[in-house]
Amino acid sequence: MLRIEELKGKVAIVTGSSSGIGYRLAVGLAQQGVRVVVNSRKLERLEAVCREIEGLGGEVLPVQADVRDPDQVASLVEQTVARFGTVHFLINNAGGTFWAPAEQISPNGWRAVVETNLTSTFLVSKAVLPEMRKNGYGVIINVSSVAAFEPGSSVHYSAAKAGVVQLTRLLAIEWGRYGIRVNCIVPGAIMTAASRFAKDPDFARRVAEQVPLGRIGTPDDVLGPVLFLLSDAAAYVNGAVLRIDGGLRGGLHQ
Repeated sequence: MLRIEELKGKVAIVTGSSSGIGYRLAVGLAQQGVRVVVNSRKLERLEAVCREIEGLGGEVLPVQADVRDPDQVASLVEQTVARFGTVHFLINNAGGTFWAPAEQISPNGWRAVVETNLTSTFLVSKAVLPEMRKNGYGVIINVSSVAAFEPGSSVHYSAAKAGVVQLTRLLAIEWGRYGIRVNCIVPGAIMTAASRFAKDPDFARRVAEQVPLGRIGTPDDVLGPVLFLLSDAAAYVNGAVLRIDGGLRGGLHQ
């Protein structure tokens, strides 16, 4: 892996980092010498990622927090600053959904998905703002989804992820004056242990056939663009929406 020297010693919060894309991003940042704060709603789910980072000789702080809760978000940032002194990077990766047609989504189901994917992104971004303003520098990367642009997912998830895209653009405009860059990545079909692609090989094959590159992506495919956006090579990149989808268009047909 290419070493990006300016990342060494920086402090990053990665929400939703107990598995999948968030796990790989946390470990990948640690491999660059970044001091990483990992987060999940259950502390025990962070044991594996902490062991891997510590095995690399990296510095890691596990923090239990429900990022839908403003008080717990405040505690997440406070613990980060208490341990590492500041925050340079934030990756808003926490997310989740369940499949249902619109007429079967209850108000509680709607709120749960929107709060997990969109509200949490706003809350954690706002919570790190004072530290980043004080530094005159910061990078926030929000994780959206191709569901924000293409059919194939449930309406609550698609709406929430579309909201993440527009939130990114507006925060980039408002906070650029503070030296804070806010960008958004848009993963497509990514193979993780919890994904349907891992559990249903036939589905994975059908989806891969829809992707121009002919394969399902991996968390490593997401890591490279994230490292670029955090680096000085992206110093003039702000408000960008970067698709990481192998050229997928037209949605993930069931």
